[in-house]
Amino acid sequence: MVEPGVRAEELRECEHGGFTVRGVSVTDFSVNLNPYGPPDFIFDALKACMGEIKNYPDVESVQLKALIARKFGCPESEVLVGAGVSELIQLVAIGFVKKRAVIPAYTYGEYEKSVRMMGAEVKKIEMPGLELKPELLSEAMQPDDVVFLCNPNNPTGQYIPNDGLSLLIDEAERVDALLVLDEAYIDFVNDAFPSHSYLSSTGNLLILRSLTKSFAIPGVRVGYALGSEPVISVLRQLKAPWSVSVFAQRIGEAVLGAAGDKFIEDTRWKISKSKRRLERELGVHSDANFYILDTGRVASEVRDELLSRGLAVRDCTSFGLPSHIRFAVRKDEENEILMEMLKHLCL
Repeated sequence: MVEPGVRAEELRECEHGGFTVRGVSVTDFSVNLNPYGPPDFIFDALKACMGEIKNYPDVESVQLKALIARKFGCPESEVLVGAGVSELIQLVAIGFVKKRAVIPAYTYGEYEKSVRMMGAEVKKIEMPGLELKPELLSEAMQPDDVVFLCNPNNPTGQYIPNDGLSLLIDEAERVDALLVLDEAYIDFVNDAFPSHSYLSSTGNLLILRSLTKSFAIPGVRVGYALGSEPVISVLRQLKAPWSVSVFAQRIGEAVLGAAGDKFIEDTRWKISKSKRRLERELGVHSDANFYILDTGRVASEVRDELLSRGLAVRDCTSFGLPSHIRFAVRKDEENEILMEMLKHLCL
C-alpha cells in the first residue's frame, strides 16, 4: 500500500454548520449567514450568465479582480480571487507555512487543518475567558511564523479593533512574520476599521474576505485576498486554474457594486436591532452576526434536543468547547422561538 505524505490521524476533521437533510423542515441557526439574503439582484445576475456554462471560467477572474481593486484602491496585482476563503487558507499554508503557525485557541478549524497538512507545528494562544488578547498573539510571534486571526473571531464573535491590529501588524513586521487576517464576517461589524489601509505600508499583512456570509450564498464559492504583490504572486502560482466558476465570478461582480453595498448597510442595521433583544434576553455579547453560549450541559445533547424541535444550532465541541453552542442571528420571529427554547433547556 502506498504510504501518504501526512498521517490521517494528524488531521482533525473540521466540522461546519449547515443542516441539509431533504424533506426535513428546520430553522437553521447553525450557519452564520445573512438572514435577509440572497438579494434578488444575485438571481438576476445568475440568470443573465446561464449561457456561459459552455465556457471555461476566466483563470484570473479579470473583471471581478478589477472591481475589487477599485473598491479598495489598490493595484490589481495585489488582489487574488479564490473559491472562497477556505481555498485561500490552504494556499497560504502551502506557500508560506514553514515550521510553525500561530492561531488562537478557539477559532476556525481550517487554519489548524491546513497547517498540519504541511507537517508544521501549530502554536495555540490561550484565550482566558474566551477573550482573544492581541498582546498574547504578539508576544508569541517568531520569525517566519504565519499568524491566523479571524476578525471577528469564529465562534466567539469578538472583533479586534484598530489598536489591537496595529500592535499585531507592527510585531509581524518586526519579526518578519505573516499576519493573515480573515475578515469573513467583517460586514456584520458596526464601524469596522478599514484594515486594508495598512496594505500600502506593509508586506506582512494578508487580508482574506468572503462573499458567502454577507450575501447568504454558500453554494457559490467565491472570496478574495488582498496583500502585497510578492505575497499575492506566490498564491496565484499555487492556485488551481479554474477553481472560481463562471457563475461565481458573475455573482461576485454583481455584489461588489452599489446594490451590494446598500444591501449590506440595510441588513447590518436590521441585524444590529435584532441583536439588542438577544443580548438583553440571553446575556450574551458578540460583535458579529452570531453568538456563543455556555449551556452548562453537554452541547451535543442540547443540539439534539433543539433539532428535535426543528431548530439547528452548532455544537462547539470541535472548537474545544464541549458545553457551548453557537447560533446565528436570524429574523426576529425565528430568534424569539430559539430564545424561548434556550431559556427552557439551559438557562
